[in-house]
Amino acid sequence: MKSRKKILSVIAAIGAAAAVAAGTTGCGAESSVKKAESTAGSTAGQTEKDLVKVRAAVMTNNVDQWLALIGKENGFFEKLGIQLEITEFAAGINTVDAIVTGQADIGLLADYAAVNRLGNTQKDTNLRFIARFGTGKGSSFYVNPEKVKKIEDLAGQGVITLPGTVWDYWTARTFEAANVPKDQQKILNVESAQAALGVMTSGEGIAVWAGGINGKKLEEAGMVPFLTMDDLGLRTDQYYISSTEFLGSQETVVEEFLAAIKETEEWLAAHGEEAAAILEEKVNIPKEQSLVNFKNYEFMIDFKEDTVEHLNGIKKWAVEEGRFEQDYAIKDYVDLRALTALYPDEVGIK
Repeated sequence: MKSRKKILSVIAAIGAAAAVAAGTTGCGAESSVKKAESTAGSTAGQTEKDLVKVRAAVMTNNVDQWLALIGKENGFFEKLGIQLEITEFAAGINTVDAIVTGQADIGLLADYAAVNRLGNTQKDTNLRFIARFGTGKGSSFYVNPEKVKKIEDLAGQGVITLPGTVWDYWTARTFEAANVPKDQQKILNVESAQAALGVMTSGEGIAVWAGGINGKKLEEAGMVPFLTMDDLGLRTDQYYISSTEFLGSQETVVEEFLAAIKETEEWLAAHGEEAAAILEEKVNIPKEQSLVNFKNYEFMIDFKEDTVEHLNGIKKWAVEEGRFEQDYAIKDYVDLRALTALYPDEVGIK
């Protein structure tokens, strides 16, 4: 394994960041990690035995999957000594289960899913935030136009959600906006976004939150976007998480992973067309759809006080709604050693 000193020497040898692409905000004017034009950071002659395997649990058709695939295709992980092993899951909550059961090293959670999971397991969880890596507002609330003419029509009809995930939060906030009392909220739980599409097209469900390629599929099936996240004042942050065991034994590897992700984010911002072509080849997302998806995300690698405030706002709502019994401090569940070592200016919590 390379030492942190070695990583930073590689970083110092690397050039300036690419300009941020239109419609996407990158990580700043200068890159901490860029692909070396010299032999610094090269893995020429390395074998897989020289690399450290990191098992990344990703969500299908989500931004973390895009970054993993694009970064791996460009060799950004290998250059920093990582053999990235990618496993897909239906939802972020499933990537967490993989970490807890020892099947994965790093996964993701959206903001509400993280708050809810920690709230319900706070006494014995080994999960820790290691960085925020993206925020987006790209999802819309799709409805069957024959059954929903106004928002109050949601009462008594099947609204789809993925329990324990951010869809739960969006759905609850939608019912609040519609002033639908709890005894008139008919919630249909599904296990994946793909299952949600099936329930919607069967006619059993009349509304669901979706974005990207899933939103396009709903539109092709005759559904229409009814609300946006902006309409409800929502945004969704996504976070990399890991276990106390992995963080305790592999701090340098976590640094390397975050450095490779940041390089990938910045390369994607400057090479959207090429990034979209990679996803079309690897996971069959149409190139034009990926270009739309990219514009719905702001990419970063950070964890600052406004991040804690955002999570605390969601936690306050969850506690008031009785989603878990006891309040807790978000800061008790972060481990920012790797992030601070690499990018101290991107860390700032009191």
